[in-house]
Amino acid sequence: MSTPGPIQAETAVVGAFVTEEPLDHARAVEAVQDERTGAVVSFSGVIRDHDGGRPVTSLDYTCHPGADRAVQDVARRVAEEFPGVRIWAAHRVGHLRVGDSALEAAVAAAHRKLAFAACDALVDRIKTEVPIWKEQRFADGSTEWVGLDA
Repeated sequence: MSTPGPIQAETAVVGAFVTEEPLDHARAVEAVQDERTGAVVSFSGVIRDHDGGRPVTSLDYTCHPGADRAVQDVARRVAEEFPGVRIWAAHRVGHLRVGDSALEAAVAAAHRKLAFAACDALVDRIKTEVPIWKEQRFADGSTEWVGLDA
């Protein structure tokens, strides 16, 4: 009598989008959890109060109309590259203040190394491939655009 092999989580993108609504870290983590997954790795990209030694007061994120589709495409490609993962990712646009979350990503997998690798790839690709740009507002009243080359 043979014993069955390990049960793998079904590869799935359970959420991938751009929104003007506040992001919820717990929602991301809950969305990817499954009885077959033994690891959940998550990332929260939070607005910090400084950049390059200058005090930041807020950010305004703007996106191309195709950004929603681009996040979906990135998530799908990462899921294909890392079979057995469950992915949820969202990027916020609009006016964000220090402490707000701009990017939430969560990846679940049967094992931690796969979940870490997929989450790292997911976040890197969203930041480099999705056409979202930010205008930083500094305490001195000046502004600076970041990510115009994405």
